[in-house]
Amino acid sequence: MRKALINLIQAHARAYDAIRIISKKPIGLIYANTAYTPLTEKDTKAVELAEQDTRWSFFDAIIHGNLYGEAREDLRNRLDWIGINYYSRLVVRLIGDNLYTMVPGYGHACERNSISPDNRPCSDFGWELYPEGLYDVLMKYWKRYHLPIYVTENGIADSADYLRPYYLVSHIYQVHRALSDGVDVRGYLHWSLTDNYEWASGFSMRFGLLYVDYTTKKQYWRPSAYIYREIALNKAIPDELMHLNTVPPVRPLRK
Repeated sequence: MRKALINLIQAHARAYDAIRIISKKPIGLIYANTAYTPLTEKDTKAVELAEQDTRWSFFDAIIHGNLYGEAREDLRNRLDWIGINYYSRLVVRLIGDNLYTMVPGYGHACERNSISPDNRPCSDFGWELYPEGLYDVLMKYWKRYHLPIYVTENGIADSADYLRPYYLVSHIYQVHRALSDGVDVRGYLHWSLTDNYEWASGFSMRFGLLYVDYTTKKQYWRPSAYIYREIALNKAIPDELMHLNTVPPVRPLRK
């Protein structure tokens, strides 16, 4: 695992150098991220360990030139902006002093269309709604590196389009929070405009703001597409949509 990561780090640095020969434009990298939360207050160190393993070991190398404690000048400052893909979190707990494990039932480790132990709904993919995790990820990257950030993927598999309006508004609100706290977020890209082929699940998971009839290839607007349009037109979340900035109801509205 570490050898593969080192090879990826070195390959990125050499690609950066090759691109820089022919272009002076900013060069970035898009990275899949998970927010880590501790199961209990005693598991805070598990979060630090998980972030170091899955995130900082990579970025410390290509930004600070720190490759697992070895100073590498040929790796340092090989990044101009950070692309963040974010969908959900993982809950972790500490094992002993320096090991950690994932806790099932939360974040990416839920059953499909279930309710997590935090009473949060989970998507068709089994991913828990955890919008505050996007804020956590943005803040931690900014405080550690102070590089411009783009949210390059953020969305939900929801064929019924019930969870997506809440997901959309609540996550964009977290980007607003980060901007208000000084993070240099340059853009937000929702995943995705239309239903599409997902590399892990084919056509079965529907992430689109637009529904696609795969037989006719015709596209239909889902309600969430109109919500996103209103946010884009207003360049803000309109007051009349702020009621969606919450976790969706998971109990019947009527008895």
